[in-house]
Amino acid sequence: MTRPTSQAGADFGALDLYAENRLRLAESAALTELRDDLLRASYQPGHVHLDSGVDQPYFFDKYLMVARPAVLRRLSRFMAALVPPGVDRVAAPTLGAVAIGTAVSLESGLPLAIARTHWDGGRGGHPVEGGLHRGENVALVEDVVVTGTRALQAVGRLRDQGAEVRIVLCAVDCERGADRRLAEVGVDFAPLFRYSSFSMPTETA
Repeated sequence: MTRPTSQAGADFGALDLYAENRLRLAESAALTELRDDLLRASYQPGHVHLDSGVDQPYFFDKYLMVARPAVLRRLSRFMAALVPPGVDRVAAPTLGAVAIGTAVSLESGLPLAIARTHWDGGRGGHPVEGGLHRGENVALVEDVVVTGTRALQAVGRLRDQGAEVRIVLCAVDCERGADRRLAEVGVDFAPLFRYSSFSMPTETA
């Protein structure tokens, strides 16, 4: 492969992006680094009352999570690796998970469907956008899962359109019973990180 140059014609220099012997973190170390960066970027201490009805002494700000390209890029790579063989399409529920769903779609090469969880037909469009076909095997991509209510809504929306939803992937599971609720409707659950895997700043200070 020919090494590219900058627009000014200069070589990239000491940082050789194409060298086969470039130093790379081991996968486990890279995952740990991402976990710590995710914590710094999006963890917000303080009591919150969530839309799911749950009260928590913290929350993960999904918008801060996806607003940082270096975090989102690595999230998409690791989450794309969780997509099982045989999946035809990834999907994401509106609104917050669409950015991660798009990134996973780009990383995996799979087309994306967008499940409009609050769609009522009154404003046009479709309950699922993106060209979903009946019979497709779909992996749903979520950002932060608390009780799993939004994921279940999206699964129902996709199934109503004839999709086979095999698995829900998420960046962070707050461990509030989403795995049990999804299992009850026959859906596997694969979080990249669980809340218990984080070392919270207030716990280590």
